[in-house]
Amino acid sequence: MRLPRFRWMSTVAAMALSAGLLIACGGGGGGGTDTSSNAQTPANPAPATISMLDGTITGFGSVVIDGVRYDDSQARVGFAKMADASTAGTLADLRTGMRVQADVKDGVLQALTVNFALVGTIGAVDATAGTVTVFGQTIQTVASGQLPTVFDGFTALGQLAIGDLIRVYGTVGSDGRITATRIERKAKNGGTEVFRLSGAIQSLDSTNKRFGLQGNSGVVVDYSQANVLPTGAVLENNKLVSVISLSAPTTTGGQTVLAAKQVEVKAKKLPDGNGVSVGGVISAFQSLASMRIGDVQVDASNAKLTEGTSAADVVNGALALAQGKVSNGVLAADTLKVFKQDTAIKALLVGQVTDYVSLANFSVRGTVVDGSQASFTKGQASDLAVGTWVQITGSLSASGVLAKEISVTPPPSDKPAKLAGAIGGLDSTAKQFTLLGVKVQWSDSTKFSPDGKSAAQLANGGMVAVEGSYSASSGAFNATSIAFLQPVTGLKTVGFSGLAYDVGASSFKVGSNTVQITNTTQFESKTNSAADLVNGVRVSVVAQVSSANGSVTLSAVKVEIEGDKDDQGRDLAYVTGLITDYASAASFRVGGQWVDASGSGVQWVDGNASKLANGAKVEVKGTVQNGVLVAVKLHFLPG
Repeated sequence: MRLPRFRWMSTVAAMALSAGLLIACGGGGGGGTDTSSNAQTPANPAPATISMLDGTITGFGSVVIDGVRYDDSQARVGFAKMADASTAGTLADLRTGMRVQADVKDGVLQALTVNFALVGTIGAVDATAGTVTVFGQTIQTVASGQLPTVFDGFTALGQLAIGDLIRVYGTVGSDGRITATRIERKAKNGGTEVFRLSGAIQSLDSTNKRFGLQGNSGVVVDYSQANVLPTGAVLENNKLVSVISLSAPTTTGGQTVLAAKQVEVKAKKLPDGNGVSVGGVISAFQSLASMRIGDVQVDASNAKLTEGTSAADVVNGALALAQGKVSNGVLAADTLKVFKQDTAIKALLVGQVTDYVSLANFSVRGTVVDGSQASFTKGQASDLAVGTWVQITGSLSASGVLAKEISVTPPPSDKPAKLAGAIGGLDSTAKQFTLLGVKVQWSDSTKFSPDGKSAAQLANGGMVAVEGSYSASSGAFNATSIAFLQPVTGLKTVGFSGLAYDVGASSFKVGSNTVQITNTTQFESKTNSAADLVNGVRVSVVAQVSSANGSVTLSAVKVEIEGDKDDQGRDLAYVTGLITDYASAASFRVGGQWVDASGSGVQWVDGNASKLANGAKVEVKGTVQNGVLVAVKLHFLPG
């Protein structure tokens, strides 16, 4: 097994922070170093050792946080379901809009923790105002602008219902409202949910061990049986906290009470040190010397205002990025930038296209892209297909990314790769053709298959699969083998996964896809029944694609309804995408995540270990061990 080249860095390790701003760089399964102006590098970075950041994911290839790209080749991912322990995750679990906290060493992500602001069941929805109420707390969504709320498991607030379980990422304002950067509708787990509220303490009653939360008149927190974290933290009025409970609030004696299991004091979450970066919405603004950005108290009285920011721009509700030194839980900012229209956060995606249905509906690194309004700075729309390497810049949307510019790029240089598609621009004399927007060079040593085939059978429009590697010096993909593929006839089959929503008797949706249920659709779940298909459940779908009059129809062949734990009670993780960096069954990547599928107990679906290769599309289910996803099931997906 190939293990990541790092050790897990605890938050305590960040106390060794040294001076220097964060360094943005390329790498980590994303197709090389990004040279675009959209991947911002803070000015005059010192030779950093360890830094820390707190912000919102705005892209991938590697991981992009608040518009800055960080190498994720050594990142280990955790989800802070509890305040004192995180659940191991994968790079493929990361999505736009998630709020994260990370340790960064020389520009490379080390420990990356995903934080929730709220988890609970809906009490009210106001689609007109763009708000949702959960356990008395108001969640404000943002429809447009620099950082709109990303929805998963639904596409509009009107699709949510009272009683739905949602997970919210975002920041808490001075009025107690959570400005959501992402909301996920989740399937209920039969009473095993972990609930969460966040806000500033008010009406603290240390005798009876109760307090309220700013802006929440509906729920009182009982912390008599709770652990207050971190160890040594003291509860005080106006302190920002996150309350974790194993049960929903109950009403007794005229009060609705949430019994806390843990109370996490957020103001103490960042340890003292230099080189800290915090991005988010400004709230509790009193002056440049006193405000919050995200969950962090900031003193910007001595900060340099950068990229056209003026003091008048620093107001409640503005999106900002501050960098400096943390002392006693307060960030003393050296620089402060407010994202205005001319400095807006740009979404950035670098990687391979998957789940291609149309120009308006495809995915890169698990993020849905609408490229219907984009201009092509390199390549053209006809180059896009499953496996095309691209760099996309644009803006976040409720469903993913609205592309503004698309550049078709070559694969990473000097790495084994596979390209498959239709030949174009054939030049038999030069022994070249184009494939997925990339120039392919063959030679006399190139192997052709199946037997009896040769370069003489190459023709524009012919379907081939090419293995080899790209050379930056020659600007060509040097083919070691070319396999002739049968032309696509009849119905095309595709595979994809995600959260189901708008579930009905005859159809459901996943991401941007509407899937039809037929009388031949096969369901795989604990009961192998369509009854297990409910809003918010994670599904893996194999569907046939048909089109008529410009309209695409997806008809489900198989729907696997996936659980959160294996038979031994371990948390399951899922990765879906194209294989890269293949060395053996024990060492390859999917969506940037290292995978080991060498175990004797791996369940193979529609193939076996001999089918593993760069470019193969797979879904892997397994458990995370030492940063590697150890497979228990591997499914080869079509298209």
